[in-house]
Amino acid sequence: MGKSKLFNIVASLAFVLTLASCSGPRNLIVPHAVNSADAISVAGLNLQKGDYDILASVTETASVTAKYTGNSLVITSGDGDFAYYFNFNPKKGWTLNRFSGAATLGYFLSDAQSPSEMPEAEEFARRVAIARLIETVKDYGADGVLEPIITTRASNAGNRVIEYQASATAKIVKIHPTTK
Repeated sequence: MGKSKLFNIVASLAFVLTLASCSGPRNLIVPHAVNSADAISVAGLNLQKGDYDILASVTETASVTAKYTGNSLVITSGDGDFAYYFNFNPKKGWTLNRFSGAATLGYFLSDAQSPSEMPEAEEFARRVAIARLIETVKDYGADGVLEPIITTRASNAGNRVIEYQASATAKIVKIHPTTK
């Protein structure tokens, strides 16, 4: 291999490494499972009475605790399913230091799913409650939910500790097959 070819390879590698090291903070990636379902708008159904059945009205809840200690944050589920340990570095932003278990997070297909730089415990609580609601939809063999209502409460659970309690309520719907 000639000197100029070797120089080009080394220069290219140095350039790529320089670009990689100069990039801004990366989006925070948190290992988790995802459930999704359709949230059906009543106005958008355009169905006549008798075209669908409301199988049940259900509520699912989730509790998440966030403990803030200086440049770190620990988010744990109230039932012990998961714990995420985050650290903040001014140059790198939030990073996941370690974790145990894995959160199952739920999204309605109409939800925007943009990654965040900051781990939000409130969002964990909401998403876990939605995931549980979606599991219930699946258990009923339903087609979707009618306009879900999702609420979250926050309360002080101690020094630098906040507990978030989320609730997801919806009517589970089964749409009758149409005949032509």
